[in-house]
Amino acid sequence: MLYRADFHIHSCLSPCASLEMSPKSIVTKAKQAGLNAIALSDHNCTFNLPAFSRVCAQLEMECLFGMEVTTIEEAHVLCLFDELDRAMEMGKSVYDSLPDVSGRSAGFGDQPIIDENEEILGFAEKFLIAASTFSVSALLGQVHALGGLCIPAHIDRQVYGIIAQLGFLPDEAFDAVELAAGGDPVLAKQYPVVRNSDSHQLESIGSAFTQLEVSELSVDQIRESLRRQVS
Repeated sequence: MLYRADFHIHSCLSPCASLEMSPKSIVTKAKQAGLNAIALSDHNCTFNLPAFSRVCAQLEMECLFGMEVTTIEEAHVLCLFDELDRAMEMGKSVYDSLPDVSGRSAGFGDQPIIDENEEILGFAEKFLIAASTFSVSALLGQVHALGGLCIPAHIDRQVYGIIAQLGFLPDEAFDAVELAAGGDPVLAKQYPVVRNSDSHQLESIGSAFTQLEVSELSVDQIRESLRRQVS
């Protein structure tokens, strides 16, 4: 099956995202944009993934469960799972490693946790833009141990891109690297490339996407499809 996938979308939980970015609104907009696979990838937190999972099931949207982790080097890395419980386990480890700084005291948004009916259940207390204590290498190891995909995000950007933060693209077992829509593939070196919207507002969902030819939307199938890019 051919998937048009956008695996980098933020919900209202991310303090830099619009409050209109509820799981229900995200999935509805993704379907309108012609996508048939998406992932929710909030900053350093997975609290809105349960609602996202239920909405995807209700609206018949295939999905992965993600998170955009800020490493100790302040590089952004996408972590993607095909099982909700694995994503939640990884999310707990990352959230627990964040400094005890309140998002509200940092002057950012409320970071709401919501359900599938767009009701507010609570708020993430820690500042979700902060760096975790995970190094790039340690994060890669734990994500792979939990059966996920590990993909440095927007490597062509000067802010939070791994090349800008480290000065180079490390030789690690990344499953792919993410480039912006117009990013130069030369930067990816030996790695497969994915493109996603990194949406923080509804209107940008699907503005960039990756096409995948796989028999099912699973980590193993996606990894194999990505490897075929560079084989």
